[in-house]
Amino acid sequence: MSEAVRIKVEPRDARKNKGTGTRVSRRLRKSGRIPAVIYGHKQAVVPVTLSHDDVLRMIKAPGHLAELDLGGATETVLIRDVQWDHLGKEVLHLDFARVNAEEIIETEVNVELRGQVSSAAASGVLEHVVHSLRIKCRAASIPDSIKVDISELGLDQGIHVRDLKLPADVTVDADADLLLVHIVTRSAEPEPSEGAEGPNQPEVIKPERKEKEKD
Repeated sequence: MSEAVRIKVEPRDARKNKGTGTRVSRRLRKSGRIPAVIYGHKQAVVPVTLSHDDVLRMIKAPGHLAELDLGGATETVLIRDVQWDHLGKEVLHLDFARVNAEEIIETEVNVELRGQVSSAAASGVLEHVVHSLRIKCRAASIPDSIKVDISELGLDQGIHVRDLKLPADVTVDADADLLLVHIVTRSAEPEPSEGAEGPNQPEVIKPERKEKEKD
């Protein structure tokens, strides 16, 4: 089960920091802060800021569940949206949705491969097709990841959503036939032709030469 990340945030005066655009974010980032809002459950939207390091720690954490300390009040939230710069390197803004422990929520979790490929399938190529899945579960029951055991996989065999062993209160929002991982036969490399010094080259077809017309 994924534990909520505990982070201290600071209230933000929306009148002094209107919008969530690049100018506001740039000014806050210079001071080491990232703007965000907390919304949901028919309560007022609360603008806040949090440290750049805490933002990265939260994004990397499994489940994206967090407990935000506002200095006297605590909000349990789920990251609903992360706005990045045009290069995808810097976080500009975050949206937090309020949740409670028993609430059924939807979130994205990573697909984690476990075990070692058997010797019988070692000659093949392991392809990890799907790296994350959208799930539904209670907010208090978000798994750290969806674990997939590959130790029983044979050559030219795969694991689909229908093969997953999930906790009782977790469901995957995906087609049962969705392929997650498989082991495929390694394609044989063509042998060089006899007497060739390098890889085969495609044949170059030259246009036929026309006969010179007689005067």
